[in-house]
Amino acid sequence: MTRLTNRWLARAAAVAAAALLVTGGTAGVTFATETDRAGIVADAWLPTVDIASNFSVVATTHPDTVGCNGYNVVGTGTATGKPVGSATWSQTEVVCLATIPGKYDIKGTLTLTEADGDKLNFSYALTAPVSTATLVYPTGTFKITGGTGNYAMVAGSGKMNARVNLLDHDHVSATLVGDIQYLG
Repeated sequence: MTRLTNRWLARAAAVAAAALLVTGGTAGVTFATETDRAGIVADAWLPTVDIASNFSVVATTHPDTVGCNGYNVVGTGTATGKPVGSATWSQTEVVCLATIPGKYDIKGTLTLTEADGDKLNFSYALTAPVSTATLVYPTGTFKITGGTGNYAMVAGSGKMNARVNLLDHDHVSATLVGDIQYLG
């Protein structure tokens, strides 16, 4: 009788252990699946700079008609997005036709000023093919060079794209997408 009772207890213990193993194994698989999904979401890149701007420009002939053969351009307008929320746009650039054959070579600086006076400064380098079309789409990169207030200790970089109608200097637009790092 004792032997029968021991067998019955051993079987009951085995069934209980198997049930725990199945339950624990299922919970482990569920947790692993949820963790993997969270890891994928966390790995998705979300830019910390995502700015759209609309501005007008004034172009004057660049004094170097041989080495540059282009224009000095000053632009002012507005910008919205991350991290500035809403800001004024102020740029100066040099557009050369002689430095890269068949392309506009654009180098500039940009300051975004928030309503509280904080400034975020950029430098950028863009190019676009020279053609007979009136719409030009310069593309390139930007670097964050510092600023004031909340942006006193920052750096960063990213991609910049613009849309310019050579016949309408009052409606120029640009986007900046990239990352900003707060260093201080």
